Amino acid sequence: MRGLLLVVLASALTAGCMYAASMDEETSSADLPPLAAERAEPRLALAEYLLAEYFGSDIVAPPTVCMAVNEGRETGALPADHETALIARFPRLAPFDRCEWQEGAWRDRASGEPALVFTIHSFECSGEEQCQAWAGYTASATSSLSALYRMRFEDSRWSFERDRRMIME
Repeated sequence: MRGLLLVVLASALTAGCMYAASMDEETSSADLPPLAAERAEPRLALAEYLLAEYFGSDIVAPPTVCMAVNEGRETGALPADHETALIARFPRLAPFDRCEWQEGAWRDRASGEPALVFTIHSFECSGEEQCQAWAGYTASATSSLSALYRMRFEDSRWSFERDRRMIME
């Protein structure tokens, strides 16, 4: 009888865990404050803005998605605490080390399937309330044109303006 009670109790606990794990990702991250309210973290706020636009779109079967920074010649991961904050908000975002550059294309290290990597580069601030950066993405081996994002901290949050001009102008 005691064994049966343990099985029933274990089943009930497992069902509760399965329900929590299957909750809608927007519901699970909705209670988190927007990163745009973090005055000291403008690059993190821009990363959240880019990912919110992407994951808010109607892409049916998105590839593995990672976020990166490029401060010179190397593309690399965001600081670990930034990556953790973004993954908490976007559960479909993979850690950067899951995306790997293989034979001229980004791939999911685990599955070998194509991956999409957002990259923020040439980030600079001219004071505590104004910054700008270039950002774009590479899907497998195809790169988007980078766009210039101007940022301003006002009304207790970062706001973003995308410059729609082509880089060549």
